[in-house]
Amino acid sequence: MSMRPETREALARYDEWLERTVNSRGGMARRAKRIERGARSVGRRLRNMAFAVLAVLVAAFLYGNIVAPLGFLGVMMTFLAAICAMVIFANWPSAPAPKLERLPEAPLGTLSAQVEGWLEAQRPALPAPAAREIDLVMAQLDRLAPELKQLNPATPQAEDARKLLGDHLPRLVKSYAEVPATHRGTAEAQMHFRDGLRVVGGEIDRLTQELAKERLKALETEGRFLESRYGAKKD
Repeated sequence: MSMRPETREALARYDEWLERTVNSRGGMARRAKRIERGARSVGRRLRNMAFAVLAVLVAAFLYGNIVAPLGFLGVMMTFLAAICAMVIFANWPSAPAPKLERLPEAPLGTLSAQVEGWLEAQRPALPAPAAREIDLVMAQLDRLAPELKQLNPATPQAEDARKLLGDHLPRLVKSYAEVPATHRGTAEAQMHFRDGLRVVGGEIDRLTQELAKERLKALETEGRFLESRYGAKKD
């Protein structure tokens, strides 16, 4: 199915805007955060590998000095044990991605982080344009996270956040990922996915601004109270 000229032009403009946005400070911060998280994971695994090898060598040393000399066979077994320890700890610990069915039940304070973790696990299965758009949503989740940590779970905004982040957004991404690979890159599939993400992104921004305004109102109320309580004493 050929793409209409106006559709091709609209997608080209959107891709140009997306590229500018991803290469902006927010997009660079998003990539830096991913690199930092990967570096921490690699650091933890290297540390565990070093401790495991050290434990094998200490055990071999104690056995050779207390029980019996190691000999050639013992040295070879120690070498193989050290290699096995390195292989095992090279893949441990591996932080499992949050499960889709548990996202709606996540504590409100960690909801953004868990949704980010789930989205991060889906990125390898998505085409490059879709992965870049997921980066934008994850940047929005970063901005929303501090507000959710202070939000009362009994408020309507908390319910909206749970539905949007724990249900609607993951379902959209899952539906797109389940489209056959031969059709996932078509203009129709990408347009549906982009439209859905655009709606989700707009709702995340609306919720973030709404919660920020409530914080400003609370600050204003506190300021007025202090002014009425202590301001008159200056006169």
